Amino acid sequence: MDELQKISAEIIEIFNTKVNKLTKEQAETINLCNNSMNFYMELGEREKALWEAKYTLQLLNDIVNNGK
Repeated sequence: MDELQKISAEIIEIFNTKVNKLTKEQAETINLCNNSMNFYMELGEREKALWEAKYTLQLLNDIVNNGK
């Protein structure tokens, strides 16, 4: 499993086990990041897709840990 797949699995795990509710703003931000990641993957820009995945993971961790 490569790093992008690993991070994606972590994101899914957080959604499945830790995220109870997102604000509209949080949901829109996460959705935008996900769309950007998918866009870069379609272009074959793995480094940019990986950056978006890492950023999404960081956002989710911040939401779960800080409620922000």
